[in-house]
Amino acid sequence: MSKYMTQSLSSDSLRTIVYYREQQREHVTHKESARFTSEAVVDYANCHHISEPDVDFGTFRCGQQLPDGLESKQI
Repeated sequence: MSKYMTQSLSSDSLRTIVYYREQQREHVTHKESARFTSEAVVDYANCHHISEPDVDFGTFRCGQQLPDGLESKQI
């Protein structure tokens, strides 16, 4: 079964989106998680026409199943 990194992002009154990406290995490196989070922030900012510093970080997790029941986006 595949495992995923997840990162929730929001901004003020905008909806929360949980981004996810399949992990390449069991233990995610700091470099891999940082790249994933950075790409998620860029996407969230671009989709909502806001600047990147206005994006609020939620919880980052690894070793997760696919997000279920929340608005999610694979990157």
